[in-house]
Amino acid sequence: MKITTLIENQKSTQMPELHHEAGLSLYVESQGKNILFDTGSSGKFAENAAQLGIDLSKVDYVVISHAHFDHTGGLENFFSLNATAKVYIKEEAREKYFYKVFFLKKYIGTNSSLFSKYADRFIFVNDDLKIDENIYLISRIGTDHQIPSDSKHLLAFQNGRLVVDSFSHEQILIVNEGSKTCCFTGCSHHGIENMVAAAQKYASENEMTVVGGFHMYNPLTKGLSEKKATVIAVGQRLKANSKIGKIVTGHCTGNDAFGLLKTVLDDQLVNLTTGSVIQL
Repeated sequence: MKITTLIENQKSTQMPELHHEAGLSLYVESQGKNILFDTGSSGKFAENAAQLGIDLSKVDYVVISHAHFDHTGGLENFFSLNATAKVYIKEEAREKYFYKVFFLKKYIGTNSSLFSKYADRFIFVNDDLKIDENIYLISRIGTDHQIPSDSKHLLAFQNGRLVVDSFSHEQILIVNEGSKTCCFTGCSHHGIENMVAAAQKYASENEMTVVGGFHMYNPLTKGLSEKKATVIAVGQRLKANSKIGKIVTGHCTGNDAFGLLKTVLDDQLVNLTTGSVIQL
């Protein structure tokens, strides 16, 4: 399995000419199938793909982790490059989502016009789903573990009013390849430990690689959104999970949280950056 980071928050040190932005897009190659996981905030992920020698017209499936714009912003650009691949997205992505601090409110949902303009391209997911022999989507994510504290600022517009987002629009991508399983989490709004717990049901006895953001970054302060002790404790519990192999994280995890997690997870933790390639 090969995972190429088409775009991410951090600039590539190896290929500084690649675009970076506050967003995430991954290109996954496994067993003859090509999967696009999220599309970043804009069409820049596609420009990076071209520079990296990746032909997006050959994408078989698109999986959207959740409805926020930094994961769906490049969809229309993708449609201009690929005429066939279906986009698997939660039904709840049709709703409106906002980030609110005090009296300031910003729309952060998906461009809703896409759902009618490209109606034939979307498959709306309502439950756990097998989309190919070794490719699964998980919608049923528990809440036994802590969720990110910044979630209180993330709202959904339902029944004529704003309510705290339940993240029912979030899903996990699972790719099995032989004795290996890879879990793609997007932003882990449910909390990375809840995401891992849901994913392990599909991993069987396989060692599982975890790839995605952990939502520990505060976009206002540019620092941690969690207490240091909380981040370290999460790292310790992930390390204690014998079924987890590599943990590849970036995007909304943030540099401060990554540094704290690194002190616990050491070589088990790998940084996700624009242009980076992971071979499993």
